[in-house]
Amino acid sequence: MECLHGKPATFSTTAKGTFWFCGQTPTCNYFCPGDDSYQFEKAIAAWRSTGESQPKCHGHDKLAKMRIVKDQMKESYGRPFFVCSERVNPCSFWMWGDEAPAAIKSTCRHGFRCCMRKVKKEGANQGRMFFCCPNKKEDSCGYFEWAPIEDKDVLGSFCNANFSMPPSYNYFVKNTGEEF
Repeated sequence: MECLHGKPATFSTTAKGTFWFCGQTPTCNYFCPGDDSYQFEKAIAAWRSTGESQPKCHGHDKLAKMRIVKDQMKESYGRPFFVCSERVNPCSFWMWGDEAPAAIKSTCRHGFRCCMRKVKKEGANQGRMFFCCPNKKEDSCGYFEWAPIEDKDVLGSFCNANFSMPPSYNYFVKNTGEEF
């Protein structure tokens, strides 16, 4: 098992179970319960296939921690995502780990790189992507810009993911034909 640095992760057993974690300094915030090690290995491989570096949260400028979707009833079961690593006062940072972000040219009025979100409200724009301030709603500067329509399916240009048969899903990288 490797941490997000690509170095061997440290293994430990306690009364609460076994787990893997990053033993490097500075840490990449990797933490994996022993029962989830297979899913985390697949998730890390999916993240590495994007060619992206580990993201930093906008609120604290710290490396984000990777998590996986654990709800077997969800279509995205097993997918990696990143969240703020701050324990006491985490910011609202969140992004999928297996999608290469679209070329974001915009910065909000705070000077932060905009985040991409999807319209959830029912209506003509439901499912459409847009750029906005990465801060929480109450701290937002109100910046808003529609994403170009071709950026709606960012993952499609890099690889195809099959999450329909949890817990065994496969990624097929279009460029190389590699499947994992």
